[in-house]
Amino acid sequence: MRARPRSGWRIIAGLLLAAPLAASGLAAAQTTTPHRGAPSGDVYPRAAAWCSNFRLGALSAKTRMDAANLQRLRAAQEELAPGFTAGGARTGLDLLAGYQEQLERRHPDIGLASTYLAMVSTVPVTTDALRRVNALLCVSTTRATAAQIAATAEAARLDLAR
Repeated sequence: MRARPRSGWRIIAGLLLAAPLAASGLAAAQTTTPHRGAPSGDVYPRAAAWCSNFRLGALSAKTRMDAANLQRLRAAQEELAPGFTAGGARTGLDLLAGYQEQLERRHPDIGLASTYLAMVSTVPVTTDALRRVNALLCVSTTRATAAQIAATAEAARLDLAR
């Protein structure tokens, strides 16, 4: 199997805060892509610091669930499932890690990404919520793809809730 050539799209992202942050305290969402476009005026104040040590496509399965990225996953889980505390269970975090990995791909599987969100979310998956989650996870999509993922995820979430 041939390795994908590295593109010029690299992101420096990370967590400079030691304590876990609730999504409401992190205000990290933005309307443009953190790694593919210039930030709009809608960028939350800490987005640059939050994503400062994140390198697009560089996380292994182990590092995706470790250190700063684990904090990102926990913040995104709080956004999608407020108040959820599963003790030692990491299922929601594993699903969010899968979602994050999908969005790092050049051509993400929209259906799979939507399924990950539908399975972890206890609140409606809206385009605004998706932008916040993407920013928390230091990944992004176009507006059209975000709308498609949000609509598909919300429909699946409602089906799962029945």
